[in-house]
Amino acid sequence: MMKRSTQFLGSLLWVLLSNEGVAAIHKGKHTSIGNNRPQFGRRIAAETPFGTIIDRNHQSISCRGGACSDSTPALFMKIASSAAVETGLMFSLFSYAVKANTMGYSTAIARSIQAAVLLLVIFGSASFGAIVDNGLSAATKQVLDPNQIPGDADWYKNLKKPRWNPPGWIFPIMWLIISKPTQFMAVWKLITQNYEKDLSIPLAVYCGHLSLGDAWNKVFFGLECTGRGLAVIYAFWSALLLSAYLFYKTDQYAGLLLLPTCMWVTVATALNWSIYLLNKDDSEACCL
Repeated sequence: MMKRSTQFLGSLLWVLLSNEGVAAIHKGKHTSIGNNRPQFGRRIAAETPFGTIIDRNHQSISCRGGACSDSTPALFMKIASSAAVETGLMFSLFSYAVKANTMGYSTAIARSIQAAVLLLVIFGSASFGAIVDNGLSAATKQVLDPNQIPGDADWYKNLKKPRWNPPGWIFPIMWLIISKPTQFMAVWKLITQNYEKDLSIPLAVYCGHLSLGDAWNKVFFGLECTGRGLAVIYAFWSALLLSAYLFYKTDQYAGLLLLPTCMWVTVATALNWSIYLLNKDDSEACCL
């Protein structure tokens, strides 16, 4: 009896506290992605270093994307906690970049530090999200990471889309050639020419918009949830508009440089809304 209790407790802790344990349970729960029919009384098994755990009374409804079995409040709580930590990390780097102006560095060294920070945060914000999600997974017992969740590679291609849906080739052009460089110039102008002003709120809101953008990619494309993705992209869009307003109040040119991103995210928000409306009655295509 003592041996069985020890084995059970060890297995339970392994499942709750390790990434491998979470992945094993996810793999057991979501073996038939895209099948939305209720499946009651299935035996879910997960292999652990301490033996095999079997849940004989598991009840689940498998949704496309694999993680939509989370309740909406639970999913949004994970998004909020992940975005808050990610925002804090990026904001701390921006704060250091601002302080580089007055830390006694030569102008060349200060500008090099600032350029490196801006490139890392603006072009690599998704890497912060990946780091944060791995760190939080053990604490939350959940994984908000599409790489851990098997999905349908053709899911987006098979969705119904509006007639005005932009062609696929325009997305990388808008993000990598227009949006990201103009964001870089906007933040650069703020931290190099306006560092004597209080930049904490504009930069914090800007970092928040980056975090919410990463969260939207995970929810919409990773978890394949168009309805919940719509809620996240509204928050993302709102934070971006607020960032542009705060930038404009600090430096008009910096605020105007965010307008291309504002316009493109407006298009993306409208597209998400249209896709949701066109697919919301199709349970095989749309996990709300």
